[in-house]
Amino acid sequence: MHRSTALPRNPLANLPRTARTERARIAGLPLGHSMTILHVTDFHFNRRWFNWLLSTAGTHDVVVMSGDMLDLSVATPARRQIEWVSDWLDEFPSPLFVCSGNHDLEWNSESEHWAPAYWLRDVTNPHVFTDGQRVRLDGLNFLSLGVTMRPKGGEADVWVVHAAPRGTLVTKRANGADAGDPDLVYPARRAAPRLVLSGHVHTPLAWREQRDGTLFLNPGRCAYGPVPNHIVVQTDDMSSQLFTGLGVRSHDPVFPTVQTVGAESPAALTAAG
Repeated sequence: MHRSTALPRNPLANLPRTARTERARIAGLPLGHSMTILHVTDFHFNRRWFNWLLSTAGTHDVVVMSGDMLDLSVATPARRQIEWVSDWLDEFPSPLFVCSGNHDLEWNSESEHWAPAYWLRDVTNPHVFTDGQRVRLDGLNFLSLGVTMRPKGGEADVWVVHAAPRGTLVTKRANGADAGDPDLVYPARRAAPRLVLSGHVHTPLAWREQRDGTLFLNPGRCAYGPVPNHIVVQTDDMSSQLFTGLGVRSHDPVFPTVQTVGAESPAALTAAG
């Protein structure tokens, strides 16, 4: 799919990225209704997964995609991937929160550095909320935090981020490496969101962890699964269930109580993932 005519820019695009606050309602649902959130991540331009999500979205109230929609390691040019994903986003039929990941950035050949995913600002679909947007949806405040956004964090019930704060089990790999975002450690402690929906680490030590009243989730990625790993969250009690791409189902595990989000670190996000 390619756009044949120039579409108008998102009217919110020129507002400061940390100041975009909106209110939205899901048609037919009363305020305070218990919603289901379908959380996916790291599609890396797997178009079969995009098509699956489009066909599955209608069975859930809200969909969250926590970054890396594109794949900078494949032969398809980034611009063509952006056009395809942009068209897909513009056709999405229900509330969808997305944030940019490290694979969604654009290379600026003039300055020779990676630029933020400004292409997300051109998405015109009123159902889709992108980097910097804070939306109140049926009693819950959602905030999408792009991978390059500064300052990080903000007041909201639900954060949509590519990498969760450093030091959580959902950001750690089996070899001990921690690919979490060090710039989100203190904001998470200060804002204390109820739910942090993330990705970036494809095989985390755990897909779920509760710390200091915040539930951190990362479905991970099974590259060869016919469908993506995905988590379903019930917002009334924040219960969650993981479904892997190979059909394995996992309910809420039991973790020991942890009182800190993790130690601070000046290191940048790990590029891989």
